[in-house]
Amino acid sequence: MGRRRGGDKLHNKKKELEKKDFQRKTNNKITVPDVIIACEDSVSSPMYFQKIIDKLIEEKKITQDSFVIAKHKHTNPTGVLEDLKNYSDENNKKYTDFEHKWIVIDRDKERVNGGGHKKEDFNNALKNAKSKKKHLNIEVAYSNDSFELWYLLHFNYRDTAILRDEIIKKVIEELKKVEPYKFFKLNKDNIKEENYTKMIFETLFNRQKSAINNAKKLLDTYGISHTPEEDNPSTRVHVLVEILNNLGAFNK
Repeated sequence: MGRRRGGDKLHNKKKELEKKDFQRKTNNKITVPDVIIACEDSVSSPMYFQKIIDKLIEEKKITQDSFVIAKHKHTNPTGVLEDLKNYSDENNKKYTDFEHKWIVIDRDKERVNGGGHKKEDFNNALKNAKSKKKHLNIEVAYSNDSFELWYLLHFNYRDTAILRDEIIKKVIEELKKVEPYKFFKLNKDNIKEENYTKMIFETLFNRQKSAINNAKKLLDTYGISHTPEEDNPSTRVHVLVEILNNLGAFNK
């Protein structure tokens, strides 16, 4: 089953990762920009992104102040957007004060046995993340159908439709192939737990460049007619990953 759309490239994507987009100057000094995210789940995706930051902190390239995860209250896309917009710290810093503002959500198509999101909820989150003031735009690291697609792209390129349960099944199979002892007890019920998320991050770390390339290639196949709610599989998690990775470039 192949792509339904042409191969026109998404021309605005290249600008997202230009270094100037990460820089802000204060008293003629370049400082590390800050990033705030809000996630759909409370453990696996926030832990995954925190592990990227932890590596940069260990290398003394940034401090934890550069990265904030908004308090988790909602599990639906528009609710996650609300969590981000409601953020306020003890110094009254709001989400609008961060240079990079992201929500991490899944299409997670509604399932017959329950669970999943209505397409209207997903589409409204995408729509309402935009602002009339460009600097207040909230970026969306969506995955269709689920965040675990990002894991799967570390192993191979895939451009045929796949739903959440099958994605998780294939990720587990691939992890057990490369680390059978470590992931012996891994299953669909515990894959989102903190300890397994940490192990998955470490196992996949050296494959990250391949996953980024696969995710970019996948989006390119849809061209300018890309529709996140309809286009399965697709993801923008790689864009957020690259932004976080590039935070470390400012202390070189």
